[in-house]
Amino acid sequence: MRSRSLQLPLIVAANLVGLAAFAWPFLLPGAGTTAGGRGDHNLLLFLLVALLGAILFIQLGNGGMGPKTIALISVLGGAMVALRLPGYVLGFSAMFVIPLVAGNAFGPGFGFTLGAVGTFASGLFIGGLGPWLPFQMIAVGWVGAGAGLLPRNGKWPLRLGALAAYGLVTGYLFGALMNLETWPFFAYGSGLSWVPGADVATNLDNYLAYYALTSATWDTFRAVGNVVLVLTLGRPLLGALDRAARKMHLELAR
Repeated sequence: MRSRSLQLPLIVAANLVGLAAFAWPFLLPGAGTTAGGRGDHNLLLFLLVALLGAILFIQLGNGGMGPKTIALISVLGGAMVALRLPGYVLGFSAMFVIPLVAGNAFGPGFGFTLGAVGTFASGLFIGGLGPWLPFQMIAVGWVGAGAGLLPRNGKWPLRLGALAAYGLVTGYLFGALMNLETWPFFAYGSGLSWVPGADVATNLDNYLAYYALTSATWDTFRAVGNVVLVLTLGRPLLGALDRAARKMHLELAR
């Protein structure tokens, strides 16, 4: 169907716009003022919201994912909502274990969609609506998509070890990405701020120092929590999802 043929281009476009929305302070170093930078940021935010909305409309509507896949995303998205309800505890949320294991079980396409849907739904339930939500959707979607690229076959120690290591790294990367959404504006005027017109190396040094002082400790709790949850719950969760895929005869793109 025509709508299905639009899925891949829309997903690619959303990922490219999402990357630009996070990285614009380094991609547009010639931006002259924070006002100009905020204009670029708002334009990218608008495009990102439009693309994510189109992707979810197509994938969850007629001609998109099948009813079995939608039902599975609904159940797993509901689990993400339940695990996020307690909020972030010192930067950690058990919500991340769901896109990690589901993305690994069903592949990057499923992982990206689940991450975006679950984050949007949980934002609605906890009142976390704001300009940061599309950025969270794309970032958690990337966590799920990346998990789908990890080894799926082979012995359990290899599979769980790779997923735990990935959870450790993404625990930090998620925080680093989300900080980029506000850093050019919140830190402006300090010695750790984005400097309009400066070269990439200068702004990158400033950002790394800003991240180390403001978020690295909190992100450590998330990263270590991801590892603990994958190692303790990963095998039964992955086993259940693997069985579900076989019994439901799901055909999910890897």
